[in-house]
Amino acid sequence: MVSEIVYSCDSHVVEGPEVFDGLVEKFGDRAPRVVDGWKGREGVYLAWPQIDFAMLVGRLGIAGANLNLPETKEKMQRGWDLINPGVKDPVARLTEQDTDGVVGEVMYPSINMLTYMVDDVEVVDAVFQRHNDWIRDYCSHSPERLIGVGCLTLRDVEVGIAELERCANMGIKGVAIPCTAPKDKPYSDPYYEPFWTAAEEAGLPLTMHIFCGAEPGMGLPKEWDEVVSYTLAHSAAWNTISNLVTSGVCERHPGLKFVMAEWETGWIAHTLERWDHAYYRARAVDRTPELEMLPSEYFHRNFNVTFEDDAIGVQTRDGIGVDNLLWGNDYPHHDAIWPNSRRILDEIMEGVPQEDVDKMVWGNVQKLYNIDVNALPV
Repeated sequence: MVSEIVYSCDSHVVEGPEVFDGLVEKFGDRAPRVVDGWKGREGVYLAWPQIDFAMLVGRLGIAGANLNLPETKEKMQRGWDLINPGVKDPVARLTEQDTDGVVGEVMYPSINMLTYMVDDVEVVDAVFQRHNDWIRDYCSHSPERLIGVGCLTLRDVEVGIAELERCANMGIKGVAIPCTAPKDKPYSDPYYEPFWTAAEEAGLPLTMHIFCGAEPGMGLPKEWDEVVSYTLAHSAAWNTISNLVTSGVCERHPGLKFVMAEWETGWIAHTLERWDHAYYRARAVDRTPELEMLPSEYFHRNFNVTFEDDAIGVQTRDGIGVDNLLWGNDYPHHDAIWPNSRRILDEIMEGVPQEDVDKMVWGNVQKLYNIDVNALPV
């Protein structure tokens, strides 16, 4: 047995269609909507006409299914009808946790990962408020086993601060912000300073999940093909991390906690070493005068990173920082390791000291989200 308590820090909800009800009536063509079919492709989609993009809803909730089977294709095309029950029902969600051998999950958006690309602040804020109300209600069934992450826009910092504070007042334990900022306004821009101050005061972890970029493709080079972009997606995350650190954001706000979710971790130890060296070489040009530590030291203090089945990340955990690592199963997405999380954890944790295992699969997430162990089925 890997650990008595295993808690996923990278799972998802699939937002119900009610999150998007009434938006077309209010915002017209600016609004997202549920559509039957998209550009000649069959299935139920959530479409954003203004960014000419749509997401196949059913694909987001088929963990444990074989993508090569005809019945899986039908599941994906039928929207919310045939996906795993816990996607809609929090009672069933707890049963699905038991099946996987986990006691709880931190859950990020699925459909609303698209929404971060939209620059219409009024519409995005309306969508995110609905999402946050929905996730609050979903998690109210078992608040310690179901931790839902709220969504914020930062295209208007004051709007983002207002929703941050509303989330905190509702009892939401963490919020997601764009994993990559717009190229013309990186996170080093003083524009964001009021938000960093408010976030530090609120004390909520700020998650930057893969595919939640402020621009299509998360700002990666457009000439990269899909294979290269997916393989090197972590370069987008690293650009964000470096920008936050070398611009002095983490120096000015030591209490900020960032979670880089679903980028895997096997690349981090080497990058941290290389980062410190690059900072030394470029300090005369790029160094922010107020920095008092090496870049890697800010990473160890301010950042957490999640992994799923990344054996190389586990093997290099000392270079990454055992205290910085959070495990997640990515349920209920199609590439999730549910319902085999325990078996896979046994494999990738082979030979790892129990103290380190316990931190990565439970202790670090418990500390980050202040989870009450007495409310868990252990």
